[in-house]
Amino acid sequence: MTGIDRIKAKILDDAKEIAEENLNRARQEAERIIAEAKSKANEETEKAGQAAMAEAANLRKTADAVSSLEERKRMLKVRQDMVDAAFRAAFEKTLKLPAEEYGGIIRRFILESARDGEGEILFNETDRSRLGEKYVKEINEVLKAEGRKAVLRLSGQTIPNRGGFVLKYGDLEINCTLEIIFNMLRPRLEAEVASILFGA
Repeated sequence: MTGIDRIKAKILDDAKEIAEENLNRARQEAERIIAEAKSKANEETEKAGQAAMAEAANLRKTADAVSSLEERKRMLKVRQDMVDAAFRAAFEKTLKLPAEEYGGIIRRFILESARDGEGEILFNETDRSRLGEKYVKEINEVLKAEGRKAVLRLSGQTIPNRGGFVLKYGDLEINCTLEIIFNMLRPRLEAEVASILFGA
């Protein structure tokens, strides 16, 4: 399973986890919006009075149309907020994985991204500490065992990101920070995450 597949699976799993708790919230919000819209429509109808029944009927139709549009806008916002929350939760859970599991995901990305020649790996301070020289040595052993002509070293510099890495080959940088990876995966996964969250 590639690093992208692992992160994709993580995103989908996390979306399923938060789906139930967020779906109830969304349903309650929808019921509240509908009740509020009906209440407003009824108030407007009563204000019109008996003498203007035709006008009141037209007013009710207008109020229903407006409230229906507002309801759809609010529901779309609730849905988008829930999808955003699913991606944020998956990102945070990925960062908090045990070092071995986290390192396994990152290792796959490094192996997929490594090029022939000498390069360096830049981590943030946290990942540099928890993964370190031994981790890079193990990656070099895998590259060698695969017959690849790539050699990597742990950079003395760190990067200001939350997770992932940057591979540097002279002036060439390959950005595989988790922020970039999640941003790249989101367009491909958003519809699937929404389907899991909302069952449609």
